[in-house]
Amino acid sequence: MKTTNRETIKLTVNILIRKFCEDKAAKNFSMSKKEAEDYGANVVPVSAVTDAPYRGTNALLLMAVRMSQGYGDNRWLTFRQVQELGGKVKKGEHGTKCIFWKHLVEKDEKDEDKTVERLIPCPFVVFNSEQCENLKLKKFETPEHEWTPLEAAERILDKSGAKIEEIEQNQSYYVPALDKIVLPLRTQFKDAEGFYATALHELGHWTGHSSRLNRPILNKFGTPDYAREELRAEISSMMVCSGLGIKRKAQNSAAYVNNWIEVLKKDPKELFRACADAEKIKDYLFGIDKSLGLTAEPPAKKDKSPDNKEAKAALQTSALQTYKELPNYQQKYIQSSMLNFLTQPLSNPYQFQKPSQKSRVIDIER
Repeated sequence: MKTTNRETIKLTVNILIRKFCEDKAAKNFSMSKKEAEDYGANVVPVSAVTDAPYRGTNALLLMAVRMSQGYGDNRWLTFRQVQELGGKVKKGEHGTKCIFWKHLVEKDEKDEDKTVERLIPCPFVVFNSEQCENLKLKKFETPEHEWTPLEAAERILDKSGAKIEEIEQNQSYYVPALDKIVLPLRTQFKDAEGFYATALHELGHWTGHSSRLNRPILNKFGTPDYAREELRAEISSMMVCSGLGIKRKAQNSAAYVNNWIEVLKKDPKELFRACADAEKIKDYLFGIDKSLGLTAEPPAKKDKSPDNKEAKAALQTSALQTYKELPNYQQKYIQSSMLNFLTQPLSNPYQFQKPSQKSRVIDIER
């Protein structure tokens, strides 16, 4: 029987809930030493053929599988890629189902002159290189950098410009009204990895400020919106620590994780949105210090504006004519909006604007 898109999404979310949430909640996060050391650590999952990192939910899922199965290699392949590299899947091994989001543009059924964009989940199966044999692959080596994981984390914290206060207490949090992060003293943590993992989690919340990635972060503790933001910060912290090579231990309580479970069970697609936002957080933090070499420069956007003065003048004339043809109340609204835009401060760290709750497009994942 063919699996529907809704069933595919629900299946993926249930796998992640089981691997990252319910198993740990049931055990109250009682983990083996090996599992605790591998939690979100070392390197992100990549394609064995292109070396391109998996993103979003696929990255989270493959990290979970690698952790639970104890794979030392972070490279993954499709069945066809295994064959093309002269290998074969070991007998009895089962692949991991990921999702590729296909971007479709279709005509609007209600208006033939308009188009609508849709994202279609297309499942595909990959195998870890350790599930295969006779592959023509070079031996796996952990990526080497000129910096250590902790040095890189310190550079990100320092160059972020975030207000970070360390005081003797047992809690860590981000204060949106003051745009400030408060952490316990470094000496209160069992190790440096614990401090930086916590600091990067709070720095993830810090990116939600209206002057940065502008997420809804003014949420009351214990509410679904609060749990959604915590899920984003936790996933981004996992991704950032994985990219830096910081060994990140799972320390959240079962009650803390249960908030995520309830949100995901009510809306499975929330995990995809959370992972998409977590990728944005990771990219933002890695872009703070480009000398680390952790983010690629985005391709330059082509300027689609007219190249000559005549074309620009014609465009302005057309825009003015369109404006004059608008009803009077719409003209007044445009005038009011432009006035507000021109008179507001260019940068105000204490100005918070809650984004609209319209549905967001999920980033396409590898």
